[in-house]
This record gives sequence, structure tokens and C-alpha cells, in this order.
Amino acid sequence: MQRGPLLLSFAWVVALVATLGSLYYSEVRLFLPCELCWYQRIFMYPQAVILGLALWRQDFGVWPYSLALSLIGGSISALHLTQLWFPGLFPLACKPPVPCSVEYIPQFPIPLQAFIAFALIALAMGLLARQARGERR
Repeated sequence: MQRGPLLLSFAWVVALVATLGSLYYSEVRLFLPCELCWYQRIFMYPQAVILGLALWRQDFGVWPYSLALSLIGGSISALHLTQLWFPGLFPLACKPPVPCSVEYIPQFPIPLQAFIAFALIALAMGLLARQARGERR
């Protein structure tokens, strides 16, 4: 069963929603991103473009690139969540004007939103990789 187009579409939609969501938070709601937020954006924004192009071209070989970006970005999100939930645990480079412990949406923290998006994209890319390996056999 070919799930490649569906997995790629799903990953692209997640990356697009995450990218547009972060732009909404900073440009419309005027939330100032902290340093770790910027690093997470560095690993999410390109995925909206890369996965969109891959979907358009039906290039299922994009999975290693997207998976790498997602694992790194997800790790930064996990670090950010740790800093948010346990601010005295370790010092980070985040300094004023926006320390990493500031949370604009306490009910559903933005770093948690980013972590979920990275995890969903990584899962889709892992399934795409598994399918690609199965087709080579």
C-alpha cells in the first residue's frame, strides 16, 4: 500500500501550520520569541518549503533531511520545555528582553506545541523511510 503521498502531505501540513502559527504569535499577537524559540524556528521554517516542494514533485527521498531537522528541532523544544518547567535546573543563554522561562500560553505552552509538531513530522518521516526500505526489498 502506497502511503507516501499521504505521509508527505501530513508532514507538510504540520510544518505549514507550525510555521504560520509561529508567525501569527509573533506578528499578530506580538509575542516576543526567546532565543530557543528562534532556534526552533530555524529547524521548522525550512520544512514548510522542503516538504511542500517534495510533495509537489512526489519526492519521497526527502525523509532523511526532514527527519534530521525534526530531531534537532524537537530536541531544542524538549530543552526549552525543561527550562520552562524547571527554570532553576540549569542556566541557559536566554537573556532579557525575553527569557526562555516566559510563557505566553500557560495552558498549552508554545514549546510544547513545537515539540508535538516536530514529533509528528518525525513520525511521518520515519514511516516514509520504512516504506522506502520495504519497496527496495
